[in-house]
Amino acid sequence: LDYALPLAILQICLVLVVTRGLAYLLKPLRQPRVIAEIVGGILLGPSALGRNKSYLHAVFPPKSLTVLDTLANLGLIFFLFLAGIELDPKSLRKTGGRVLAIAIAGISLPFALGIGSSFVLQATIAKGVNTSAFLVYMGVALSITAFPVLARILAELKLLTTSVGRMAMSAAAVNDVAAWILLALAVALSGNSQSPFVSLWVFLSGCGFVVCSILTVLPIFKWMAQQCHEGEP
Repeated sequence: LDYALPLAILQICLVLVVTRGLAYLLKPLRQPRVIAEIVGGILLGPSALGRNKSYLHAVFPPKSLTVLDTLANLGLIFFLFLAGIELDPKSLRKTGGRVLAIAIAGISLPFALGIGSSFVLQATIAKGVNTSAFLVYMGVALSITAFPVLARILAELKLLTTSVGRMAMSAAAVNDVAAWILLALAVALSGNSQSPFVSLWVFLSGCGFVVCSILTVLPIFKWMAQQCHEGEP
C-alpha cells in the first residue's frame, strides 16, 4: 500500500462495508443512514480501531488523509449540488420571516447553554486558555447546524422538497452564516495576530463566491434553461 490509488480504494471499500453494515444493524431502530456513517467513522478512526497504531499507519497513514479529504469534499460538493437542485428560491423568500425566527431560536439557546457549560469545562479541559475565546468557541460548537448532515437526513426522509424541509434548510443556512461570524470573533479573541485575518478571509471568500454565483452563474443557467425546450435532455 505504498501508492495512493490502491490505498484510497482500500479505504473507500472499508468505509462502505462498515457504514453499510452499521446501517443494516441500525435499521430496526429507524435511525438515518448518516448516523451509521458517523458511528462508522468513530469506529475506524483513532477513537476505536485507530488506537492500534499498526492498523492506523497501515490503513489510514497521515500521507493518505489529503487524498481522502479531497474525495470527501468532492462528494460533499456533488451532494449539496443535487440538494440545491431540489430547492426553489421563490418559495424560500415567502417564508423569510419564519426562517429568520427559527434560525435565531435555533442558535441562541444552544449558544447560551454552550457558554454556561464552558464555565464548568474550562477548569478541567482548558486551563490557561483565553476565557473569552473559549466561551465563544463552546457556544459556536454547540449551536452550529451541520448543513450537509441535515440535507442528508431530509433527503433520506423525502422531506427536502416539502415546506418543512425548505424551511429547515434555509434556517440552517442562516445558522451557518452566523456561526462563521462568531467563529471569526472567537479566533480574533484567541490572541493570534494572523488568525483573525485568515478567518476573515475565509468568510469573505465564501461571501464573494455566493455573490459571484448569483451575478454570473445564475444568468448562465437561466439562459441554458431557455434554450432547452420542455421534455428535452
